[in-house]
Amino acid sequence: MKEYESQRVLRIVGVVAGAMAFFLLVYAYFGSHFYFGSTVANVDVGGLSVAAAEKKIRQETKQVEIELKGENQTIKLQLASPYTLQKGYLKRNIRRGEVSLPLKKGAKDDLIDAINRASFLGGKEAKRAKIVYANDRFKIEPEKKGTVIDSVKIRKELCKDIDEGTLQTEYALADFYREPEVTAKKLQKQKILQKLEEVQNRGIKLKMTNKSVPLTEQMLAASVDEQGNFDQDLILSWVAELEREHSTIYKSVDFTNIHGQHLRYKNIGNYGWFIDIKESAKKITKKLKEPETQIIQLVLRGETKKQPLHITKNYIEVDLDNQKMYCFNQGKKVVETDVITGRYDKGTATVPGFHTIMDKRRNVDLSGVLSTGDGTYNVPVDYWLPLLSYGQTITEIGLHDTDHKLQYFGQPGAYQTDLGSYGCVNTPKAQVAQIYDNSFIGMPVFIYGHIYDDAPGEFDKPVEYGTEI
Repeated sequence: MKEYESQRVLRIVGVVAGAMAFFLLVYAYFGSHFYFGSTVANVDVGGLSVAAAEKKIRQETKQVEIELKGENQTIKLQLASPYTLQKGYLKRNIRRGEVSLPLKKGAKDDLIDAINRASFLGGKEAKRAKIVYANDRFKIEPEKKGTVIDSVKIRKELCKDIDEGTLQTEYALADFYREPEVTAKKLQKQKILQKLEEVQNRGIKLKMTNKSVPLTEQMLAASVDEQGNFDQDLILSWVAELEREHSTIYKSVDFTNIHGQHLRYKNIGNYGWFIDIKESAKKITKKLKEPETQIIQLVLRGETKKQPLHITKNYIEVDLDNQKMYCFNQGKKVVETDVITGRYDKGTATVPGFHTIMDKRRNVDLSGVLSTGDGTYNVPVDYWLPLLSYGQTITEIGLHDTDHKLQYFGQPGAYQTDLGSYGCVNTPKAQVAQIYDNSFIGMPVFIYGHIYDDAPGEFDKPVEYGTEI
């Protein structure tokens, strides 16, 4: 029994000794050889001695080739002997399974140059995530990846790998597609939808004069760019539509004359008020960003109070047929006077239509060249109220005193003689002084009648007879 135990112990000791001897032999071997599966600069050197490994590495890194592989193209970047190779470095790292080599000076620049020289096929651009308005609500439309190569991303990634000693011989081009600039995740993080919904639910109103219009969902949708920002240029578009719809300078005017005729005329183009499109869009853009905004007062230009479209209080009317002029202040007739209008020729007629007082001046010398070709004129007047006509035409027709014709005012047909003017409404000084005192710049002046219908010549100024309503 004791003999059996002794043999068993000897066998165990022999196995252990053999194993230790084998381990020592392996350890001694791999003290001068690389482990199986070892790589140096991506070169397989498993089982090789330092000398054999050095030789193989030098051979295989004489021309390092990096492949960038894609579905339709493969780009090959070539670097000539980029590594510094020394036996001592290999010996110190012989027991490491994966070894990187130090780069030669300039190797990184060579890599960058190779990437810059590479010619990549064009691809489909990535599409950014964006805010869209559909089915009565805002939502995020996700980004779509493209296939355009981002060479900057390639340079960054490969330079990082070369610095860390992990440069590979093969990369997938799909990993370097240009990323969308805006992603759904980014928009969600910014809480764009919540902000727009809050504005939408606020019921904002746009105030003009004595009326307001709601900021509709369509207006709000048309105000937002793809990233959900309020865009002044986009807002300009629908403010221009508002301006065209609501500004009174585009709307016709009407009044009832001394004879009870209710007449409608085209606006001259600056009577009333209008929305300043640019300034209003700028203000709306700013106010929409403010969390407490409920009413936005649009920026208005022109006269919002003294120039109503339905004119009943302050105006002047000139009755051509009866050679009369009337001035009303606050609906009360304050002046009634005889006048002498333009000579009986369409070229010198006091033209029918809707006008406004363009200016008010005292002690003026009216001078110029006669449109009839009859020479020049120079007429000193104490009161001068020139008119602005349809299309904002400056006709050089106006109201002024003409007391050297005082005895002829009220004479039937005076305008058909040399007493007729060259278009102005000649008025006794005392009466035009009253009109001067009761008028204002922009005040409506209605001229109506048909005395020039059969006159010779051609009208050279805007003419409108008004439409009876």
